[in-house]
Amino acid sequence: MPGGLLISKIKFAVPQAVSALLLGACAISNAAVIDQTADLWSTHIRPILSQNCFKCHSELKQKGGLDLSTPATILSGGERGSAILPGKPEKSLLFQFIQPGADPHMPPKDHQLTEDEIAIIKRWISSLQTSSAQPAKGYDSKQWDDNESSLVRPNEPAQRPPANATASTAIDFYIRRVWKTAKVRTAPVCDDRTFVRRLYLDLVGRIPTPEDLSAFVNDSRNDKRAILVDRLLTSPEFAQNMAETFDVLLTGRRSSDEAWKQYLRYAFASNRPWDQIARDLIEARPASKEVQGAVYFLYSRNNNYQSMAEAVAPAFLGVQVNCAQCHNHPLAPEIKQRHYWGLVAFFNRSKNIQTSDGPALAEAATGGFVKFANLKKESQEAALTFVSNKTIPEKRPGDNEKEDDSAEKYLVPPASGKKVATVPKFSRREKLAELTTRDNPLLARTFVNRIWAMLLGRGFVHPADRMDSAHPPSHPDLLAWLAGDFERSHYDIRRLIRMICLSQAYQLDSIWRQGSKPRPELFAYGIEKPLRAEVLLRSILVATGRRAGSDGKLEGFEELGSVVTDRFPDVLAPESIANLRQALFLSNNAKFELLLKPKPGNTTAALLKLPGAREQVDAAFRQVLGRLPDRDEKKHGLQFLSSHLQDSEHGLDELIWALLTSAEFRFNH
Repeated sequence: MPGGLLISKIKFAVPQAVSALLLGACAISNAAVIDQTADLWSTHIRPILSQNCFKCHSELKQKGGLDLSTPATILSGGERGSAILPGKPEKSLLFQFIQPGADPHMPPKDHQLTEDEIAIIKRWISSLQTSSAQPAKGYDSKQWDDNESSLVRPNEPAQRPPANATASTAIDFYIRRVWKTAKVRTAPVCDDRTFVRRLYLDLVGRIPTPEDLSAFVNDSRNDKRAILVDRLLTSPEFAQNMAETFDVLLTGRRSSDEAWKQYLRYAFASNRPWDQIARDLIEARPASKEVQGAVYFLYSRNNNYQSMAEAVAPAFLGVQVNCAQCHNHPLAPEIKQRHYWGLVAFFNRSKNIQTSDGPALAEAATGGFVKFANLKKESQEAALTFVSNKTIPEKRPGDNEKEDDSAEKYLVPPASGKKVATVPKFSRREKLAELTTRDNPLLARTFVNRIWAMLLGRGFVHPADRMDSAHPPSHPDLLAWLAGDFERSHYDIRRLIRMICLSQAYQLDSIWRQGSKPRPELFAYGIEKPLRAEVLLRSILVATGRRAGSDGKLEGFEELGSVVTDRFPDVLAPESIANLRQALFLSNNAKFELLLKPKPGNTTAALLKLPGAREQVDAAFRQVLGRLPDRDEKKHGLQFLSSHLQDSEHGLDELIWALLTSAEFRFNH
């Protein structure tokens, strides 16, 4: 059973073996040392400094005149001189100040870096080389300054899986390498009852019915897990479940726009490629009725161009750019202020309008130029700059020059007296859609990380929308391989989910019986996941005996839906903590209590017809938890029912309530 409601934030540990490999043997070439040292900086050193030092020593703030955000600024040093002496860690101030007991000690306030972190910093400084002709080697200054973004890297793992590996066994190949390095044992593969419950909750958003569960457990086919995955992935419930999840992930809230919801259901029901979904949402120019609702993604921002940029970045690039509005990102220096305002500029010619076909976004061919104040308080033009630092050239009018906004500049020009979704020949939104969906490794990486988080309980990068240098992935090779495979499959969403669900990593038991648990980011056991509001409600309805109608909807869902989503709003939250409003709903809500009262066809009524308390306890556990009670549970259940002999109806609905509100029911495990 789940061990509690708090999912802790875990600081990523850095395997020493990885560092040793990156630094290699002394026999490798000088160029290779430089390349590997630069890689070590981006994958390990900068994340350590970002988490522990950047609040006081970065572009935003330089205490003691020291900026630790790039190797170049570290070499430049501060008031005490250079922070490092290349090749000489013991004589480097940076290395001296992070030692236990150092005076002064960094970071301050009794915070101490781990032995692994100190060892990696030492290795990095040792790998830097000096000569009379070149002050320092070991990094490419262009890479770490302004000319290239470390966010955008090809989705290529350092090591490929075996040639005979299937998609799912390739996942396990990478996972097992990390288990071996970390020297951890794993939980066993879960039993059939656990697997079928987990899969139904993840893919179709409800617990299985007793009939669903029985049919699977009694199926003798060796490939029955793969068969079930395939069946659920093509069910209407899968599309509905994914639409509900991505409604929140893409808009930040549960929307009420029916056209938008229909679009999402259509996209997942038809297995629309993810890059095409991204293009639908960014271009906002639906070519058919089925994708008309995609306009809502930008339209709902009410002509707020900054809000549009702040929505696109986490959805398709995996990063939060909000912190770069007024300055370069303080913890992830590769995210620049020009990136934030560059994304804003892509939307700055758009305008919400109402057409005969419904809501639309028009786009002008002229205007929309914006300036921002940089760190030096200087006014700077916002160019059409992507996070890869690629800039789309655009002619700007000179001082006192009036732009020509003639019809020749439009594919769909303005129409006199009519509200038309104008489309310019040079479309900023179209250019952004191309940058996002073509040769952009972040698109696949971001989606893969989110799907892994949905299915495994946390992403390789955690939180899932912080894929920057301050949050290195726990499994960089696996993330790169999955993202590359997703690209090569033409962004096939069902294929990605199928291969993850059939991997050993997904199917591990959540019960740990071997002492202290390994860190959750090792994925050595199944991580308990709190049920999303809609999933919890559907599961409650199934457990209390409600059945879907011909339209696929469960009786009672519409009536209770808004109440439950208000009480349980989180979707892929970094941590989930129960609150008073949730407890009050489960204990005092009159509509919830009505689900427990006997009604023809529901669970309580069915239990009342059974011959005795033993049968009633067994049936209650099977219906709600999908299993029989153990000996102690059976004993307490019988004692409880025997204390309600004068009111058996009340005793049974109290028993069902206790099971529904248990951690075992409210978590996917």
